[in-house]
Amino acid sequence: MNVLVCRWDRVTLEAVLDRGARVTLVFDEWEAANRGVDQKLLDRVDNYYVIRSFDALDELAQLAVDIRSTGVKIDRLLSLSEFSQFGAAYLAQLLGLALPAVETSVLMRDKRAMKDRARQAGIPCARFVSMSTRDIEGAVRRAEQELGFPVVVKPAAGLGSVDTSKVEDAEQLTAVLQEAGSGAGVRFLMAEEVVNGDEFHVDAVWADGKAKVFGVSRYLRPRMAVTTPGHDNGSILLPREHEAALYEEMENLHERINLAFDITDEITHLEVFRRADGELWFSEIATRFAGAAVPESFGPRAADLRELWIETVLGEGRELPAKTSPYPYVGWINLAPAEAGRILEEPSDESISRFPYVLKTFRSRPAGSEIEELHPSVWCLLLVIGADSEAQFRERAAELEAALLPAYVMGK
Repeated sequence: MNVLVCRWDRVTLEAVLDRGARVTLVFDEWEAANRGVDQKLLDRVDNYYVIRSFDALDELAQLAVDIRSTGVKIDRLLSLSEFSQFGAAYLAQLLGLALPAVETSVLMRDKRAMKDRARQAGIPCARFVSMSTRDIEGAVRRAEQELGFPVVVKPAAGLGSVDTSKVEDAEQLTAVLQEAGSGAGVRFLMAEEVVNGDEFHVDAVWADGKAKVFGVSRYLRPRMAVTTPGHDNGSILLPREHEAALYEEMENLHERINLAFDITDEITHLEVFRRADGELWFSEIATRFAGAAVPESFGPRAADLRELWIETVLGEGRELPAKTSPYPYVGWINLAPAEAGRILEEPSDESISRFPYVLKTFRSRPAGSEIEELHPSVWCLLLVIGADSEAQFRERAAELEAALLPAYVMGK
């Protein structure tokens, strides 16, 4: 099978190559400079291209022509990140592939289109208004009249909680829109009503409309309530055997969502709130694997979520053997500095090894890295940890924060 992989991700790329696929790889200049691209792994692919951006349609069109000129017929295209979704769908259309579809890429990336589709299907979700920096006064007026304050403001096609904020009044919303519109061109944003309650994410792999992998995780605290990236920033993968009723609710909701968005053969990352009245409300969905250490959290009980996905895509129906985990509750936390700047010192491997329930360690921003702006998705030191209960998981997360966060030293 000939597979076109969009974006650099070591685990996914190794999984595809190890299953015998022939790979054409495309990644952008930012990744080439910042992702630690491994030349030995590059040597295993058939061909690779470094492009300016997955948003540069002229370059993607030339790329498609070049791929076709090699005589290689691409059988499957895999888009590995949020920011490659639009470009990957465009490439797929130029290469004669049904998936990923352009319309689906818009539904997955533009949160206004996503919420519209969910509401049309009768799926409970937050009310919203569309805004642009071309008419700031009108946008503020519509948000105040249709939603009231406070509201959550986010880019229409943003990523997770980046550039997302809770806005308390018209004056603050005006300032947010003015800042967003300070550059060239028009920026599109959305304001939506605040939804309170526990926040969950559901990570699944689908084949012919059936879930091959399905995991429900609870965030330690809702993403919008994370005030610093190194505190209460993580999630717990809940065991089905202890949470059967919750899993059944989530499966029923996901079935409705899949029908609304025509999801049949994808990997998905869904975010859901349970409100105070007990009702589950749709927040967002993406046809990509989750960030942080969510994929690795599946490892102690099965395999990395990315490996499970690729096994479904390329494994001809084989099942990866289940593992016996010493912990029924596994999840991840993020430890990070509480201020921007250059990381001069960070927690050592030796200090982490004192906690036997830490199962894996990942350093996304090691010493020497720059943090320009703090937000919940500033991944620095990601730890996969295990526990016997959800309460114990939270206790261990707090213990790790208290012991390891003081080791961070920041400079300029």
